[in-house]
Amino acid sequence: ITVTLLCFSNVSFASGVLDCATANKDNGSYDYGDATESGNATVSNGSKYGQACHDTNRWQQLGWTGDGALEGDSGDRSDDANKNGGWNAETTQNDVDAGDNGVKWKVQNSDGTWPINFSREELTAGANVEFFFIVKRSNEGNHKFDQLKAWNDWNGNGIFEDNEAIIDEKWYKNHDRNGNLLANTSNTNSDLPTNNNADVWRKYYTVMQVPIDAVVGETWMRARIICENSLTTDDRDNNIFLSTGYYHQGEVEDYKVAINARPPTPVPEPTTLLVFGSALIGLVLSRRKAK
Repeated sequence: ITVTLLCFSNVSFASGVLDCATANKDNGSYDYGDATESGNATVSNGSKYGQACHDTNRWQQLGWTGDGALEGDSGDRSDDANKNGGWNAETTQNDVDAGDNGVKWKVQNSDGTWPINFSREELTAGANVEFFFIVKRSNEGNHKFDQLKAWNDWNGNGIFEDNEAIIDEKWYKNHDRNGNLLANTSNTNSDLPTNNNADVWRKYYTVMQVPIDAVVGETWMRARIICENSLTTDDRDNNIFLSTGYYHQGEVEDYKVAINARPPTPVPEPTTLLVFGSALIGLVLSRRKAK
């Protein structure tokens, strides 16, 4: 009943973001983030990332599920992997979640073109990269929006800092997958107040440059999706969505990211320098003759 009421009520049950170890577990287990070590020996905080956890993906999650539905839409709360392919229920934090499938990326080629397909290839400092996110949601619920946010620990200090955010987007319940206001289902939303939109999935794309001074080696990315009612009123009003801690609804996905050093600037070959020097001398002589 508690889970059902949370997104069907305009009252937020969140009274502050809690630590995963002290939060009340709704169904005996969480979906945890996986980032535990930075992969960088110079990390100053013991090379441990803060935990992130969620109780339920009843109304929103990252990535596709096997049958195209969110866990819980049919009333089946089973944590069986065959019934819930895009979310993991765990009693402790794991190294890898088999259901993490909501984020991919691709790196721009040196000739300026882009690969056709998204993957999770190695990045290069200074290169352009396009990130791809898939969000799934229910068209039920009395909340205003579902929020997606992702961070990459570019400097390798073991902390997902807010200035390292890759994306921060709100998908309002009465908007379609293209972000257009279009309330067109019979599911009334008293928080808006309008009907919810029927679209239940959306793709997000964002292009950015990998920082030139990004840490070389392995680091981590974290993506989270939450219900607006999982935020406190103050956090909601100030757009505070943290990378760590407990949020009742949603999902967290962590990915290891390999970053290569930026290639050195090519040094002109001797022949090129000779041609350039000859052209420069010729230009100087022609100007003298003109005088």
